[in-house]
Amino acid sequence: MKGLYYRDLKDVDKKKAYDLMKLECSKIGWINRAFELAWSDYKEDKFKYDGATFVRERNDEFWEVASFIHDWLNIIGYVGKKIDLYFIKIMIELNYGENIIFERCKWMQWTWLNVINHKIKGNFKGNKIPDFLII
Repeated sequence: MKGLYYRDLKDVDKKKAYDLMKLECSKIGWINRAFELAWSDYKEDKFKYDGATFVRERNDEFWEVASFIHDWLNIIGYVGKKIDLYFIKIMIELNYGENIIFERCKWMQWTWLNVINHKIKGNFKGNKIPDFLII
C-alpha cells in the first residue's frame, strides 16, 4: 500500500486512516493542528501519501502522523533541515522509539538533494516551518 491518494481509498480505509492518526496525535495540540491541516489537503487529493520513506513505519502501521505531516510539508514545498527537525520533534513528542528516530535521521543527510529537486521543479517554499503551523 504505497503512494495513495485519498480518492484511492475505500470509505472504510479512509475512516481507519483518519482514526488511527487522530488517536496518535489528539492529545498534543500543535501536532493535532498540523495533522488536521494535512488531512484537509489529503482529502482534497493535493498529495499522495506513501508511508515512511526507506524505513519501516511505527508499529508497522502504514498510517502514522509524523511521516504523514512530513510528506505533506514536503509536497507543499517546505523542505530542509528545519522541516526535518520539526519531524524529529513530532516523533519525540509522540514517543516514537529511538531506533526508528535514529534510522530516519540517517536518511536526513540526503535532504539537500530533496531541496535541489524542489528548486528545480520550482515549488520550493523554504527551509522553514510555515507560519500557519503552531509549535
